[in-house]
Amino acid sequence: MEAMLSGWVESQSWFSMACIIVTMASSVTLTLKDEYAERIPILGKIWPILNWLSLNVFHNKNEKK
Repeated sequence: MEAMLSGWVESQSWFSMACIIVTMASSVTLTLKDEYAERIPILGKIWPILNWLSLNVFHNKNEKK
C-alpha cells in the first residue's frame, strides 16, 4: 500500500515538493524544543511557520506550559 501511494506521490511533482517541505518542517520541529529554537535568531523568526507547515498547530509535548 505504501509503495502504491509513494509511486503516486512521486508522479505528482507539486505534491512531491509539498511533501518534502512538510517532512523537513516536521523533522526540525520534532528535534528541537520550542524554547531553544526561539532563541536562535533566524530559526526563531521562522519557527511559527515551521510549526504550521508541520501541522503542529497544537504544539508538541516539548512546549513549556
